[in-house]
Amino acid sequence: MKALGMPADTQERLAEAALAAAPMLAGRAVHYREAVPGVASPSYHGVESTSYLVGEAADAAPRYFLKVGERAAAALLDPSAAFRAAQRIASLGLAPRPLHLAEAEGAILFESLGPEWRPATLDALRRPERMVTVFEALRRIGAGEPFERRWSVFEAIRGLRSFLGEEADTLPQDSWFLFDWVDAIEAALTAAGTEIRPAHADPHASNLLFSPDGALRLVDFDMACDTDPHYQLGAFLNEACQFDAQMKPAIEMAEGAYRDAIFHRCRAYAAADDLHWGLRALAMDRLSPRRALEFRKYAAWRFLRCRMRVGGPGFEESLRSL
Repeated sequence: MKALGMPADTQERLAEAALAAAPMLAGRAVHYREAVPGVASPSYHGVESTSYLVGEAADAAPRYFLKVGERAAAALLDPSAAFRAAQRIASLGLAPRPLHLAEAEGAILFESLGPEWRPATLDALRRPERMVTVFEALRRIGAGEPFERRWSVFEAIRGLRSFLGEEADTLPQDSWFLFDWVDAIEAALTAAGTEIRPAHADPHASNLLFSPDGALRLVDFDMACDTDPHYQLGAFLNEACQFDAQMKPAIEMAEGAYRDAIFHRCRAYAAADDLHWGLRALAMDRLSPRRALEFRKYAAWRFLRCRMRVGGPGFEESLRSL
């Protein structure tokens, strides 16, 4: 780890400013190093922020974890809202404690969980005991007070579509087809009715850390919001379940009983989630200075999965069953 005073780039300058302002580090010989290199494909991890492990000596075990939002992605991030959500989720024993918000730098300092906490793998998430642990954590968050940050995947899609522009050369040629289907999904869900609850809203494998004894901690609170809990469930099942048939027993675990209507809602939200993250990756491809990251490759995968779902047999009938 290196000492403060020698930042190599903009992100490190922001990190050092955030660490210098943290009260619990005042007067200490702080050292830091990058925790997780960003990768956009095959996963979308650490690309809208840079994370650092922080210790009080060059050879000390890291006691803190610093997350610094990518300056170019500031329009997509709300560190204050993320900090408040992290506080709430940590109070339930489901997240590392957030210790300091450096709002001007877009940074949050957390306690470090330690190397024994590892991100979930897709194989692990398909194990019933792991799924039950995730569902229980999401249920406890959803039973709490609102985060007071309303968010809709459909509004987010419209915002990203406007940012990219209708003629963006990075959009797939059949983007009109995907947009039309997501408009139909929104109309069907609006007609069926939705509820709003607090949600972590980004329960992808890299944000679910498990200890060796199976305990769970959630990380990355940039998406935390008040939204339809079935959006969150659909996003999780979209990643954890390779086939639609695997969603049905998972829905029973999550809801206590299987219902066709919930299955159809989750499939619909899964398609919308794919379109959202495909567009978000294209936005980052335009904004990010990190040109080595394969944003377009990740976007192409999410668009493909969206296309396969909405173009599959029975999807229109599925929307009519909400």
